[in-house]
Amino acid sequence: MQSQRGGSVNRQDAVEAVRLLLTAVGEDPTRHGLVRTPERVADLFLDLFAGIGVDAAAALGTPVALTDNDQPGELVALTDIPFHSVCEHHLLPFQGSVDVYYAPERHIAGLSRIAAVVDVAARRPQLQERLGQEIADAIMTVLRPHAVSVRVEASHGCVTQLEPQAASARAVTVASVGSMPAAAWQLAAGVRATPRSS
Repeated sequence: MQSQRGGSVNRQDAVEAVRLLLTAVGEDPTRHGLVRTPERVADLFLDLFAGIGVDAAAALGTPVALTDNDQPGELVALTDIPFHSVCEHHLLPFQGSVDVYYAPERHIAGLSRIAAVVDVAARRPQLQERLGQEIADAIMTVLRPHAVSVRVEASHGCVTQLEPQAASARAVTVASVGSMPAAAWQLAAGVRATPRSS
């Protein structure tokens, strides 16, 4: 079976694994309410993990080459890109938003392609710190800008479950590659100063 992104998966093994887990925790996977649960959970995880083995950089497609007459400016930013992922430590969800900033040199990408990179990188067992770095590296690899900076802000299911008093906490990570112009950083700070809508 192929995932929607082309990775090789074994749905039947995933279904059986969920059945075994239910049995291991003392449940009866054949009881009425659980009969279809293994299939549902397997299909959900196959979708959540559709980015396994997929190169996030490929999601950028073919970059747009700038001519000598093009004026791309100092900074391109796409902010508040929503994502959902699964923490590889506990297989619990974490979700939030990603802000991507890059200082173009000779190439730019369609803005929707940047959002696609975030989606691919998030659809695998992931760490928030690695997620930001994978996005930054993908953009640097394809567009070769002066610099890339990726800010990830997320809430984590493992925090909610393990430390309920910190359930409202949000983790923030920043990954950067290259040397961002000072003026571009100031603009980025201005963009981030805008309050998020609730």
